[in-house]
Amino acid sequence: MIIIRGIKGEQYARKIKKGIVDCRDILSAVLKPPITGYEYSDYYEKNLVKALAYFTREKITELNEPSFLYSLLIDFYIPYIYITYFHVLNDNSLEWLEKFDDDYQFIAVNVKIDKLTQTAIGKEFFGAKMSYVDSINQLNQERATNIYIANMCAIEDLFFDKLDMNEAVQIYNTLSFPLLCREMDEKFTDIENEFRIIAYDCPKIMNGIRQQISRRTSISGESGNKYKGILKPGQDSMFTNDLKILSNPQKSLREILDEEQGMITIDSIFKEINISEISCGHKYLGNKIDCEKYIKEMIKCKPKDIYVYRTIAKDYKLDDIVNEIFLPGYQKVEY
Repeated sequence: MIIIRGIKGEQYARKIKKGIVDCRDILSAVLKPPITGYEYSDYYEKNLVKALAYFTREKITELNEPSFLYSLLIDFYIPYIYITYFHVLNDNSLEWLEKFDDDYQFIAVNVKIDKLTQTAIGKEFFGAKMSYVDSINQLNQERATNIYIANMCAIEDLFFDKLDMNEAVQIYNTLSFPLLCREMDEKFTDIENEFRIIAYDCPKIMNGIRQQISRRTSISGESGNKYKGILKPGQDSMFTNDLKILSNPQKSLREILDEEQGMITIDSIFKEINISEISCGHKYLGNKIDCEKYIKEMIKCKPKDIYVYRTIAKDYKLDDIVNEIFLPGYQKVEY
């Protein structure tokens, strides 16, 4: 499967020569949908917000409700989920290309697809084609087995005791379900044909204690105030205002959110993934004209999809595994 991505900034696009692709954190994107030269990049992940509210146990009517944002920002998982998107090569790819401004650079990847799950599975990341539906309720969460398997395989090597995976698997499965579903609103056209890659910085279990990396963060308020500090999972972290003339430039995360009434954005962070783990070839294409030539060549002589056996299916008799414990693989969110 050939997938193509447009990137603003040649230095970022050229990372593909080393097999590197950047994924942006979902939280900064949800708080401030990106405005770019690509028509579909501002799609608002409204169903993801419903899933986030489910996990934080917050009853919200607005994304910027301060207690809801506080729950998201101190979470061990949510600030450490990343995403990037590609376009799957098809006969409409030239129309897709026209949606970009002329200053974009382009990359292409020949993805290896797992035969069983129809996904691409790497270390702490996986990719899959988007589902396009009128409503997310057309999809059955219980039958999203392929996504659930891919999530589990992407993080299983991080855990010595596989029982420690259960919380992470449930959270990632539940959140990746809406991330891989696009409701067809007035902006939708079938030109998108998107392939998304979801990546994680998964918390580790050390001596029975959950541990996560800290995140250096800048918070910008609607008031014009800007704060810098480090998000520490599970803690009301302290931030410092850039205005040095203030008598007390330090404020806690909760104080900032309350004073700004939740009207904040945070700076984006990016996670590098090694796309070589899921591909049999990748290349830097160049500018829009170069990409057009590549698309025409590929449409004229499209390579066959490459399948691998990253996962396998086995049948078990339940009578033979009476001591096993079966745990739910996701949380059912009402969309």
